[in-house]
Amino acid sequence: MGHPCVEGRSPVNPEGGVGRPEQAPVRRGPWVYAVVVIAAAVALVPFAGGRLGVHPNLVLVFLVLMPAADLLTGYLLAQQFLAHGRPTTLTLAGIYLFSSLVMTAYAVAFTRSQASGAGPSWSEVRAPLLGWVVVAGFPVLVAAVPARRHDLARGRRPAAVAIMAVAAVASAATVAGAVAGGSAGLPPLYQNGSATAAGRVLYGVAVPVIAVSLLAVARDLRRRPEVERWVVVAISASLATAVLTLVAPRYSVGFYAARTALLVSSAVVLTALIAETAGLYRRLSAAHDELHSAHRELSRRAEHLTTANRELEAADVWKSDILAALSHEINQPLAVISACAEELSHDWDSITDDERRTSAETLGRRVDDLLDMAAHLLALCRAERGDIRTRPAVLPVDRMLTRLVDNLSRQARQRVDADFGPPGAAVWADPVHTHQVLINFVTNAVKYSPGAVHVSATLNDTGTMVLFAVSDEGNGVPPDFVAHLFDRFTQADGAGAARTGAGFGLYLSRLLTEANHGALWYEAVVPHGSRFVLALPSAPGGAPAMARLAHADGAVTGRAE
Repeated sequence: MGHPCVEGRSPVNPEGGVGRPEQAPVRRGPWVYAVVVIAAAVALVPFAGGRLGVHPNLVLVFLVLMPAADLLTGYLLAQQFLAHGRPTTLTLAGIYLFSSLVMTAYAVAFTRSQASGAGPSWSEVRAPLLGWVVVAGFPVLVAAVPARRHDLARGRRPAAVAIMAVAAVASAATVAGAVAGGSAGLPPLYQNGSATAAGRVLYGVAVPVIAVSLLAVARDLRRRPEVERWVVVAISASLATAVLTLVAPRYSVGFYAARTALLVSSAVVLTALIAETAGLYRRLSAAHDELHSAHRELSRRAEHLTTANRELEAADVWKSDILAALSHEINQPLAVISACAEELSHDWDSITDDERRTSAETLGRRVDDLLDMAAHLLALCRAERGDIRTRPAVLPVDRMLTRLVDNLSRQARQRVDADFGPPGAAVWADPVHTHQVLINFVTNAVKYSPGAVHVSATLNDTGTMVLFAVSDEGNGVPPDFVAHLFDRFTQADGAGAARTGAGFGLYLSRLLTEANHGALWYEAVVPHGSRFVLALPSAPGGAPAMARLAHADGAVTGRAE
């Protein structure tokens, strides 16, 4: 029999369904072939009786190739059913498997009829009757299968294939057994190589039955998918075989032509199958490439989402750290302010002027602490966004340190000792940023260490950097904390440990220093104490140095103060 090809893509149903077979145009190829085969068979009828040589080997080749073709067709149709789930496709697979098995039984019977010593029933009844079942039974079974539209659930498809295979094998075994066991009472269909009256009646009935089956299949062909439409090729070959067998004896022109029509039909359908399979493979390959591209795009977007998620997590940590640091550090100055305010409001008449002045000064210092904290926080928020905009200039060291000392409170100035460094020394940096870093070093030293605080400025060995050092006589920083001293919102805890306010003063100092192409670090002082060092590019020679450093550093980076 013929072999249907793999189902192609179904068009979109305008009523909302996808892939409805009745919406797809019917290809002309199967119909053209069917008309050509039937017309050729009819035209060959006048010459069909011409005797040719007896070539049993050619018949054996046909008997091997035809069952193999039908078996392959049934297998591929079963695979189509597993992919798409149409019960009609599964039924066709069962019919092809049935045809292959009956054809195998026919091959055994025909071979047995050619063997010496075989009874006449093999060549006169059994083999012809099995051949008639193959030629006429296939179209009738196909026409009896309606073009159902529903699909079987994916989980039930393997079981359905197994049931179909068992049913096909059982049906073929039943037919072959009935023909082999019940042929004794049947009249001969062939005698001396030619059809008897019974044989002509049998094939005379087969011709209109096959023709009606072909018309029935043609009527609902538009409702079938492409994989099922090539069945008309197989039915047309059966019709041509029935016509030629009716008028031609064995080993005649019609005998060989009928088997050639069946074999060529299988080749045509298998060629169409290969073409459809190749097209399906190309579509699958293109779909795979599209999926691969989509996967790469999704992976890229997933990486972006992961990066954004990390940034959001970092921002959340930043927010939590700020809230934690502020809630911890703001309590002390607020408590002092509250206590001083309460003392002044309740005990104003009972305290001396000096006590009032002391409370007012304490209020002022604590308010200044809060203002400094707010200024640091605002600068740090800008720095975290990467918006530190530097405005470098030549800054004489002596003027910088003079301004630094002058901006200290009276009590702090009494404890700070400044060494103005080499005469004429200058740095190339942003004046606001430089002052902010140094004032943070000094105020930390005044707050968290007793005794004097020493500020000095020196040149490094090459004269390219000016080193500002702020030293105190406190307990220093614990060794295991030095590595995290300039991290965000970190501060050493424990008795006698150096503290850094809310934990973002040194972190902000590091950001500002890096924006000005400098460096800062901590050094322990023996036997006790701390030294914080700020290194900034020197600017010897004033304006020429500024031009040289501007060329070396490039354009000023766009960041906010």
